[in-house]
Amino acid sequence: MRDTHFYMSGIVGSEPVARDEAVAVLWQQQRSRLVRLAVGLTGDRDVAEEIVQESFASLLGRWRFLRDVSAAQAYLHRAVVNQARARWRARRRSQVAAAVLPGRREQSADPDLDSQLDMLAALGRLPWGKRACVLLRYYADMSEAETAAALGVSVGTVKSQTAKGLRQLATVIEGQGGETR
Repeated sequence: MRDTHFYMSGIVGSEPVARDEAVAVLWQQQRSRLVRLAVGLTGDRDVAEEIVQESFASLLGRWRFLRDVSAAQAYLHRAVVNQARARWRARRRSQVAAAVLPGRREQSADPDLDSQLDMLAALGRLPWGKRACVLLRYYADMSEAETAAALGVSVGTVKSQTAKGLRQLATVIEGQGGETR
């Protein structure tokens, strides 16, 4: 984040060219990380790509409202989370989870791929808020305060949802199943 801010601080100005250059730097530095985050939230690589592209397009449109260029990364994280949440609400989560649940796919010869798919399926079984907290805290390596800001909730909510999500994730992974609410 410091490198992005340092590099962009020299090119950001009020003219559109500087804005476009700054967003291009963010795209180059943050795109793959944001796509991975969106894949974790949605379970679908194509949808994740669309979400990230829409988030960057939204950033371009809202650029003049940023108080500081360093806020652009936080804006992108929040936009990805919000768009993933909106898509999740629009299509029933059960349709997505059913496509990746263990037992509904053939086992791969690559144990790492199987582990990743099992983890993705387990994450897909968590309720939205718990999944978002777990992913932002442990995958995106955000602090509790950053996670709270990205989700628009209190730090206490992040703490409780993360703890509950980790417990439910452990239960799902161990195969003890049960309802995840």
